[in-house]
Amino acid sequence: MDTVTPEQRSKIMSRIRSRDTKPELLVRRMLFANGYRFRVCDRRIVGHPDIVIPRCRALIEVRGCFWHRHGWTWNGRKLVQETICRDASSSPASNRGFWQEKFRRNVRRDAEHERQWAEEGWNLIVVWACALKPSVREKTFRFIRRTLEKWREKPTAPHVSP
Repeated sequence: MDTVTPEQRSKIMSRIRSRDTKPELLVRRMLFANGYRFRVCDRRIVGHPDIVIPRCRALIEVRGCFWHRHGWTWNGRKLVQETICRDASSSPASNRGFWQEKFRRNVRRDAEHERQWAEEGWNLIVVWACALKPSVREKTFRFIRRTLEKWREKPTAPHVSP
């Protein structure tokens, strides 16, 4: 059961942005400070990825754990399901059918975009919002910098996630 009125909920939901989010801005500032130049939400690329770095043929998607149902972790070689991210483990109590379908569509769309980007030869880094919390942020930034350096030298590599 919702604890706020429908009007309050509408106001809260209307303030949720799809671009220029705080996690995305953190990644963009780090990239710029490290000399990377990029495009934001390039409409020429299917799915309008958050960050496009042409020099490395790289795309960076900064995903919210709640909206994109984060539950996987990168172990250095492959994605492994461990536990559900705490930020993604809850679901709204009201209108459950709507939310389950919304989350399912988001995850499906993410997978389809990843497939299309791979077919087009793009390298992909997926950064989850929980990986940008202050306690792990620098580790995530090191991972991104190292990966981009490898791709700068050799521009075609597989999809990775910190």
